[in-house]
Amino acid sequence: MKKAIASTALVILGLLGAMAAGQDRAIESSFRRISPEEEQRLRMILAAAIPSGELKSNLERFFIEQEAAAVRLGEPDAREKVLRNALRYAPTYFFKNNLAGVLLNKGAIEEGNELRKISVAEANEIEGIVPAASMACDMGDQGRDRTARDLIQVNLNKLDDFSQRYTARYSKLQISRGYFRNYRCLTALEAKKGQWNVAIAAAESAEINVRKAQALSLSSDGPTDRSFLTEELSMSIEGKLQSYRNANRLSDAERALAEYVRLSKEVELPADHLSTIYRVAGQVRFAQREFLQAETYYRKSDAVAASLGWGALDGGRAGKANLIAKALGAQGKWSASADIYNRLDGLAGNNSRLKQRIEFRIDRGRTYLHTGRAAEAAAIFDALTETRKKTYETGHFYLVESSGLQAVALWRTALPENKAKAIPLLKQAVADYMAPANADYLENVDTRKEVRELIFATYLEALATTPGEDATQSLGPADWVRGGVVQDALADAAVRSAASNAALSDIVRREQDAKNEINGLRKYLAGETGGAASPPPEIAVQMRARIAELETARQGLQAQIKASFPDYERLVRPTAPTVVDIAKGLAADEALLMLLPTEDAVYVWAVPSSGTPAFARVALPQAELAALVRDTRRSLDFAQMGGRVNPFNAKASSELYQRLLLPVQSAFQGKKQLVIAAGGVLSQLPFGVLLTQPTQMADADSPWLIKQAAVTQVPSVSAWLAVKQFAKAKPATEPLMGWGDPLFAAKAAVVASSGASALRKVVLTRASTVVDLEKEDPRSALRYADIPSLPETRDELLAIANTLQANPSKDLRLGEQATKQSVLQASQSGELLRKRVLVFATHGLMAGDLPNLNQPALALAATGQETTAPLGALLTLEDVLSLKLNADWVVLSACNTAAADGKAEEALSGLARGFFYAGSRSLLVTHWAVESDSAKMLTTSTFEHYTQNPNAPKAESLRQAMLKVMAKPEYSHPAFWAPYALVGDGGR
Repeated sequence: MKKAIASTALVILGLLGAMAAGQDRAIESSFRRISPEEEQRLRMILAAAIPSGELKSNLERFFIEQEAAAVRLGEPDAREKVLRNALRYAPTYFFKNNLAGVLLNKGAIEEGNELRKISVAEANEIEGIVPAASMACDMGDQGRDRTARDLIQVNLNKLDDFSQRYTARYSKLQISRGYFRNYRCLTALEAKKGQWNVAIAAAESAEINVRKAQALSLSSDGPTDRSFLTEELSMSIEGKLQSYRNANRLSDAERALAEYVRLSKEVELPADHLSTIYRVAGQVRFAQREFLQAETYYRKSDAVAASLGWGALDGGRAGKANLIAKALGAQGKWSASADIYNRLDGLAGNNSRLKQRIEFRIDRGRTYLHTGRAAEAAAIFDALTETRKKTYETGHFYLVESSGLQAVALWRTALPENKAKAIPLLKQAVADYMAPANADYLENVDTRKEVRELIFATYLEALATTPGEDATQSLGPADWVRGGVVQDALADAAVRSAASNAALSDIVRREQDAKNEINGLRKYLAGETGGAASPPPEIAVQMRARIAELETARQGLQAQIKASFPDYERLVRPTAPTVVDIAKGLAADEALLMLLPTEDAVYVWAVPSSGTPAFARVALPQAELAALVRDTRRSLDFAQMGGRVNPFNAKASSELYQRLLLPVQSAFQGKKQLVIAAGGVLSQLPFGVLLTQPTQMADADSPWLIKQAAVTQVPSVSAWLAVKQFAKAKPATEPLMGWGDPLFAAKAAVVASSGASALRKVVLTRASTVVDLEKEDPRSALRYADIPSLPETRDELLAIANTLQANPSKDLRLGEQATKQSVLQASQSGELLRKRVLVFATHGLMAGDLPNLNQPALALAATGQETTAPLGALLTLEDVLSLKLNADWVVLSACNTAAADGKAEEALSGLARGFFYAGSRSLLVTHWAVESDSAKMLTTSTFEHYTQNPNAPKAESLRQAMLKVMAKPEYSHPAFWAPYALVGDGGR
């Protein structure tokens, strides 16, 4: 973990301590179960014969005791039987009210509503408080929200009046219970509307009042249902937890979950509450995108309910089945999800009441969408949209979500009339998704991201394949929805650049650091970073505690930022760029190209600074596209060529151009600068190496794209615009700082990993030497000293220093001085902030390149401590993120620093992302291992041109250097001149 857990986190750890040994085991082990002796006693109470000839008051006590036994045992059928007997032998409002709740919970709506009305009518003012509140809740549960709100308002007005008129302790107790139940109902109603802050306030008020009732119950002067108060307290904690979860305050939800577990250990809750705890634990994990863990909890919740004798459609078991199906779908197991809904349908048969209970429209509809039942899904989403229109205003996120899914389903039916209906729905859904009012719903929680991407993908397909539609206008939405880590890093840099002063910029940086660390921890908890299903339980607890600490700190920092930075929201949540916006951002000789691969096709947009934009949907399946990119790279990458120079695959290169760029060539022909935003596997491709005409040749005379135009790669259009649109920080005043020819030969060994399966083949030299770690004995240690030295990088750095008129003795760190510590010290002292160009001429390593290396890194000079700290000499991604830069260029003259690092959509390496985040405006990175002499010539020539041509864009300086290297016969093969890519701001 990045930092030690502070005292705040330790408090949270105390709350989470009950779950330290593994949450599923902890929930069960913490739950205070009824002892066998107590269970026997309770069952004897339930089995007791109804006394005859007793006074009504004695019969009431008898049935109260029986009902309490059924509640503690968690047996709703037994409770219903007791209450029906009570109404036969000792009818009171109290039993009618409780039976109403049991009946409503099992779906007997009409009978339950009637009994609730009778109980309210028969009770006196004070004793009618709870039934009246329960009636308001019933209306909300049944979708009659307006009626529910009206009843709650009436109830709260009465309670305010009663608070002034009644002073007896028992009356105050009932008043507190009334406030609790009304606020609990209000919590659910506000959550339905997406009014999360109001819902949280209501939930917290509900908890305050139930705790007041508990305190009053200890010495009340009237009959008290203390066992029910404990249940109400647990209900209040659950309501608070759900409110936090809905508001995406997941750390607060985590705290409430720990509080619930702790309560179950301290007091004896009814047996069915173990099922509830598992359910809400699963819902928290689902919101955190830990879908497998969520499924586990949901199944445990259902198993507890089944063990208590609940039928498959009784109580909450149907809802638990839906949650399991939802978790399966989130894992891509759609067929298994469909099986659950089919089973529920079989159980419900033709019973209309039961069929209504198992609708689960949005989750069922999504499953149908993914299992070939589009027509059924369309009907479901149509009905859901009509229902939501009664609750939400036009444009509300939840309404957008259902109508967007309705459009997807209509489109997938393939019927012309349905497709015609789908297009306007898709356009509206996309526009509403991007509206600022829905920004708070765009956090990557639960499955919102997957739903959003499905709707946008269908929108793209619809516009691209429907005659008469202007598909060029889909560029902005396509760019908006595909944003990733690189885009975030570049946008973060733009935000800091736009901050009005250094102090504000520092606060922004701290908030961004917290956000990034939270995201990293959440991904690890979800099993997304290392291949393991999840971290060990004790580590998971520490991570969640760290997340809670960071989120608390982040809230405070955001408040400071918003108070003094009016443009902050607009910067961090930019609107989707239009074609007009993009054209305005381009220089006269520029054009922008965006390429977005999907499963079945590649969407291509080309926007010139003036003239007509172009669009094409290229029918190119993802697997075929990946093969073309792979075949092109195989004849470029020294690692894949075994250190040799193999003939260039001109066929694959020219086919990529012909299929992807030729259809939009009219929009960029004649332009001298191309800004390219390429997604997916295409971001691994250096576009300058594409051949614009079919040819068998691959030399300086071949029709390379780089000969026609300079190329800048950007992670996204909006990130590029953000960097260009907002004022940059004041340029750095000093020319250069560089690290090269690091000394790896300290006499210390890197500890080998435990097995060969964890190692992979790695290029550790700039040209031809390959160390195949898979052939090494896994029990032998790979010494840090075994990494090949790079003496030629010394000459490269000296040449760059000479070109930029830097002072080599002051500005370069070579040999044993090229240490990680020297980089960190230069950042801490502020020296890096003064440098326009930073160069790291060394080996670039990816996660797994060395044993126990789990993140990208640069290999710097050995420290002599490698025996005890095997990776201590590496400048890791974590270190890079801590740097503070103001650089026009960062040059990563190292192996493979622009290679894909495990996710096709994030083609830049983690190191490149890190330097963007640290404050670099552009990066010069390599797509594959480079040959040293040509690399030296290319980098020095780039800076020579940049220095000698004060108005030249950075991208043009790189292009001229490539042409110069290419012109040498020995370097005409693109493996020598094409590996470098300029990423970010390619202008001056």
